[in-house]
Amino acid sequence: MGEIVKEPLALLMGLQELDRQLNQYHEEEKMLPERLQIVQQPLEQAKEMLAKLKSALDQVTKERKEKEQALQSAEEKITKLKGRLTELKTNKEYQTHLHEIESANVEKGKIEEELLVAMDRADAVKKEAAAQEKVVAEEEKKFRAEKEGLENALKSKSESMKGLEQERNALSEKVGKNLLQEYKRLAATKRGLAVVALKGNICSGCHFSLPPQLVAEVRKGEKILACTYCHRILFPAPT
Repeated sequence: MGEIVKEPLALLMGLQELDRQLNQYHEEEKMLPERLQIVQQPLEQAKEMLAKLKSALDQVTKERKEKEQALQSAEEKITKLKGRLTELKTNKEYQTHLHEIESANVEKGKIEEELLVAMDRADAVKKEAAAQEKVVAEEEKKFRAEKEGLENALKSKSESMKGLEQERNALSEKVGKNLLQEYKRLAATKRGLAVVALKGNICSGCHFSLPPQLVAEVRKGEKILACTYCHRILFPAPT
C-alpha cells in the first residue's frame, strides 16, 4: 500500500480502536446503576423477609397481649363469682352459681392454652427475626463490598480513559478534516465500525463479495476506498 494512503488509514484504525475502548467504558458507566441494582437484590430480598417477620412478630405479640388481658379478665370474673357465694340464699342459686364458676374456669383454661400457643409462636417468630437480622447484616456487608469494588473499578478505568481521550484528540488532529468527518459519520451510523478489513474479496463489515476491480484498487493502496454496499472504509487485511 502506498504511504499516502497507509498513514491516514493507520490513523483511522487507531482512532477507531480508541473510540471502541472509550465507548465500551461509557457503556460500562451507563450500566453501573443496573449492575448495582442486581447485586443489591439479595439484600433487598433479605430486608423484605425481615419486614415480614417483624410484621408477624407484631401481630403475634398483639395476640399474646390480648390473651393475657382476657386471662386477667377471666381470673377477675372467677374471683368475683366466688366472692358472691356467701351472698346466695337458696341451694338452687348456689348450684347455679357453682355452674357459672365452673364455666368460667373452663373458659379460663381455654384462654391459658391459647396464651401458651401465642407465647410459643411469639418466641419462634422472634428467633426467626433475629436470625434474619443477621442475614440482612451479612448481605449488606456483601453489597457494600461489591458496590465499592464496582465503583472503584470504574473510577480506576476513568483515569485510563482520560489518557485515551487525549490520545484520541491528538490522532484526530492528524486526520484530514474531510476524512475525519466521513469517519465520524460512518462510526455514528455503523455502530462504531467505520474502518473494516478487506479479507480476500469480502468486506468484513457487511460480508458481501466486492467487485474484482475494487478489490485490486484497495490492495494497491493508492487512495481511500469504501465498500460498494455498506460504504465503510476498507483496508487490506494482513496476509
